[in-house]
Amino acid sequence: MSNPSLIFKQQNAFKSQSEIVLSKKSNDDNFSFIQHNIQSQIKLKNTQTIKDQIEHLQKEIVFLDEKSIEISEDQRKYTKSKLKLQLMQVLSQSEHVQTIKIPQINQNIEINNKELMLYVLKETLARDQNREILMTDGIHSCGFDSIIGAFGQDQQCLRFRTTNVQYEQLISDVMVREQYLLNFKENVSKIYNVPLSDVIILDITKGSSVISFKIQNKTDLLNDLESMKFLEKNCNGQVDIHNYFVECNNQKKSGIGIKPQDFDHRYNMVWDGFKDFELRGPSDKRYEYYFPKGCQGFGLNIDKYGKDQNWIKMNGNKNEWRILYHGTKNECVKDIIISHLKPGQRNQYSKYQCINEEGEIVKVGTGIYFSDKVEVCVNDGYATPIDINGRKFSAIFMTRVNPKKIRQSESMKQSRYFVVNNSEDVRQYRILIYEQK
Repeated sequence: MSNPSLIFKQQNAFKSQSEIVLSKKSNDDNFSFIQHNIQSQIKLKNTQTIKDQIEHLQKEIVFLDEKSIEISEDQRKYTKSKLKLQLMQVLSQSEHVQTIKIPQINQNIEINNKELMLYVLKETLARDQNREILMTDGIHSCGFDSIIGAFGQDQQCLRFRTTNVQYEQLISDVMVREQYLLNFKENVSKIYNVPLSDVIILDITKGSSVISFKIQNKTDLLNDLESMKFLEKNCNGQVDIHNYFVECNNQKKSGIGIKPQDFDHRYNMVWDGFKDFELRGPSDKRYEYYFPKGCQGFGLNIDKYGKDQNWIKMNGNKNEWRILYHGTKNECVKDIIISHLKPGQRNQYSKYQCINEEGEIVKVGTGIYFSDKVEVCVNDGYATPIDINGRKFSAIFMTRVNPKKIRQSESMKQSRYFVVNNSEDVRQYRILIYEQK
């Protein structure tokens, strides 16, 4: 990339003195912060002991939280995510943490043990992010929930990769780096038609030379591909949209939002030693309830359903709802826990006829599919398993459904399928983790 072009110099000629001063201050702050990060990474690389590396990274995280430093929120968020990821990696080599093993899933969800909460579900996303779930001691914790929660925020940025300038030269030569970054920011400013101060350099990393940057007040980058191509042509490199340290862009929308408040550990349960089934429900509507044997049950918070809890009691009252199971994909678990089950796409029995509560012949219709046996959810592919260290786990919701709203055709009886048309007639109260043998 050559020196700043004539067009940028001409643009500066029409700017007021205050605009030039503000732009220069923004660039100076930006470049100063990049210089600080470079020095910090060099120091980390040269730090020999794990203890000193932990101490250095913790100090850097605290430094970012100090209000005295002049950096943008984007720079703060990006750099903190990077430092926390590094801290997790260093902590994993120390005596201050232990890796959570699969057998520990048998532990209850306790308030003081929230790192273990639904380990199987969290582990999948952590693995996609090349992370490892660790439980640290209180002194050397880097904030487990804040690390996971950070990836639920919008951390989209642009990443520019080029061989036009050597990474080592950008890192070691301050004058070359600042001139190159200034020219780069000017090009971005012109191409995207934004003020120079809105172009924030977040990081410089290796891989040829990679510049991560963000454009403030411009969020719709996906539909601006022409500008990205124009930038590539002008700057001799490649541009792509990147989620900070996470290659799977779909995770930036879903994130992990499961909180301890979503659960009630008093209702955690296993069913080892139970018989296969028993009769449940009101005296005039008895049904066979099949115990979810072989599952680990995690109780959900049911306060959102109101104070009247006759629907979940097991005393045969007239308002008691029926127990049915709903298998789901792992990525759907969080949304179901915090909201409700919704009708799916697989409505193969929608046009079949059945008899409703009033004895009328009606169509099954579209809705939410259930079974009265956990094994059906698993064997028929509804509870999609996830593979962890060669072991397969499925997530299944234990629900109560309004018995007056259950639909089942004759052919559905053979498959042990049930349909409920509307979400308000379904209440999930426990999530089951089932290991396939």
